Amino acid sequence: MKTAGRLITLLLLNLLFVPIVWGQKGKVIKTTIAKVENGFTLMRGGQPYFIKGAGGTSNMEQLKAYGGNSIRTWSPQGADEILNKAQQLELTVTLGLDVKTERHGFDYNDQTAVAKQKEYLRTVILKYKDHPALLAWGIGNELNLHYSNPKVWDAVNDIAKMIYELDPNHLVTTMLAGINQKEIDYIKAKCPALDLIAIQVYGGLAAVPQELKKVGWDKPYIVTEWGPTGHWEGLQTPWGASIEETSHEKATVYKSRYEASIGQDKNCLGSYVFLWGQKQERTPTWYGLFTESGEENEVVDVMHYLWSGKWPNNRAPQLESFLLDNRQAKDFIYLESGKKYPIEVFVRDPDGDQLQTRWELLHESTDLKEGGDREERPKALSGYIKNSSDKKGFLTAPEQEGAYRLFVYSGDGNNNVATANIPFYVTKNTHKSNAVTYQFSSTPNWSDEFNYTGLPDNSKWSYDTGSLYDGWGNNELQYYMDASLANSRVQDGLLKITAKRESKDGKSYTSARLVSKNKGDFTYGRFEARAKLPKGRGTWPAIWMLPTDWKYGGWPNSGEIDILEHVGYDQDVVHISTHTKAYNHGINTQKTSKRQVTGVSDEFHNYRVDWTPSYIKGFVDDHEIFHVDNEHKSFKEWPFDQNFHWLINLAVGGNWGGKEGVDDSIFPVTFEVDYVRVYDLLN
Repeated sequence: MKTAGRLITLLLLNLLFVPIVWGQKGKVIKTTIAKVENGFTLMRGGQPYFIKGAGGTSNMEQLKAYGGNSIRTWSPQGADEILNKAQQLELTVTLGLDVKTERHGFDYNDQTAVAKQKEYLRTVILKYKDHPALLAWGIGNELNLHYSNPKVWDAVNDIAKMIYELDPNHLVTTMLAGINQKEIDYIKAKCPALDLIAIQVYGGLAAVPQELKKVGWDKPYIVTEWGPTGHWEGLQTPWGASIEETSHEKATVYKSRYEASIGQDKNCLGSYVFLWGQKQERTPTWYGLFTESGEENEVVDVMHYLWSGKWPNNRAPQLESFLLDNRQAKDFIYLESGKKYPIEVFVRDPDGDQLQTRWELLHESTDLKEGGDREERPKALSGYIKNSSDKKGFLTAPEQEGAYRLFVYSGDGNNNVATANIPFYVTKNTHKSNAVTYQFSSTPNWSDEFNYTGLPDNSKWSYDTGSLYDGWGNNELQYYMDASLANSRVQDGLLKITAKRESKDGKSYTSARLVSKNKGDFTYGRFEARAKLPKGRGTWPAIWMLPTDWKYGGWPNSGEIDILEHVGYDQDVVHISTHTKAYNHGINTQKTSKRQVTGVSDEFHNYRVDWTPSYIKGFVDDHEIFHVDNEHKSFKEWPFDQNFHWLINLAVGGNWGGKEGVDDSIFPVTFEVDYVRVYDLLN
């Protein structure tokens, strides 16, 4: 349950808030910007003030309780109540001024309309300029989105000058969609009255400091909107549906992007996370940190940590994967109308709370707007989903052809929730890649059963050696040895790859990587291995495949097939993936799936992929967990029409394996493989 202290805090904050009459003219609190070593500091009432804010005016008590200190609005609508409540909670407000946009039909050549807008804003400034909760004024929202008339910046500067004359006590900014050289040049030339700029950015947040330097902005700024990967930035299905990150994926990127930019750039005066509430924008869950019923997702935990320096005592559930027909959203799923398909969610609760799962089926939204404009939520469709257990069920594909989206919500009973969704397309006939039935030979055409003793069979295996490409391109910490019984030995019917804590050519560990290149090369087939994985933080065992001749160029152009990966800090979670030029982890578009498999380091499990001209499927213990289709476009999506070969290795550390450090007490540690087998594709 939520701790008693957290509940009491929220209760007191609610009880304290009663409508008050504001009019304390003498208590205005001045805000300024001070130049400091290597950057700038926002000063409020003479004291440093870093903005730990959120966009939105709901759930203000939670924001205060979790360590936030400010809110941001998009207009002065309801400003009396908002400012009064913020004052009582000791929060500040960046108050938005609803300046008209060209994309909504406003003409900045119309001098009469421009003057009328300015006079309206004069009344707003005079009304609220002395409120003690006021922090700054925000002129418009994304005035640079789909505009062509640079006179908008003349209007912005005129408004800023007016504010300065009426209210010399508060800062003035304007909110920009992204960072573009043209707009920065216009603002530097046309808007000298602005105190700072405000940036609104999503997937590119981590690069904001570098991007601002690139366009020549060395002055202070704030980030007034930031959040998940935007619906315009990530993967889209062939039918045009944007693929949304799960709540767990969002939590990860919110934290990493904040720490890489807002959390360390000395020119940044703080930020407003988006959205401290809920809204329909592409989906009901994409941008809101809360559900429609007020449940908090894992991103709220992250903000609690970023604002206060500590995690909440009761944390939200963490959703690891969501499958429809044993496939994930990135697999571009087509279903046949009227057929029944399995659905399953893999989710854990850090506090061991009992989770309850609910499902929702919607038509894919067609009311698509820009710039955060209001969208209509599709109505839920009932009667298509049946539970078989708390985390499993079946979906019957609707009869009507078209685009749909399946949602899952896993709640912990304490107002915390994990969310995910999968877009899919219903056709009257099975999608072409699923219509083909493939058969494989019943006996292997190539294998190593490891039923001998000594070094691995040199007619089947060679070695990658050393530590090329900055730790094999992943900053790995091991040196791979060539034909060393201490690191790669066949014994007791098993291949044993051992990583040891010993120095070699500047590396702190030794290990081995076996490759079948030019000794076992294959196009299509069933590839199977039985293995027991090492245990311990810092280990990174893998069984995988790379192209033999690199037909389409270097990685990722020619592809990669990962039959098994495991990182020791995330025990018992195994991964199957493919990487291509269009879909790879470097741009966060990789096709991947993971599954929690109890005891992978205590007993042997089977890992396999079925590779055909139409699809690659991945299995753990003959249970399908991964599926990627050939889209029949180009090598960028599907380079898997050439020879690939095996790799078996045990890495130490690296960008992924060492994400949470290396536990040196575990070494030596061994990766055991019972056999590897290849079965021919028969048709």
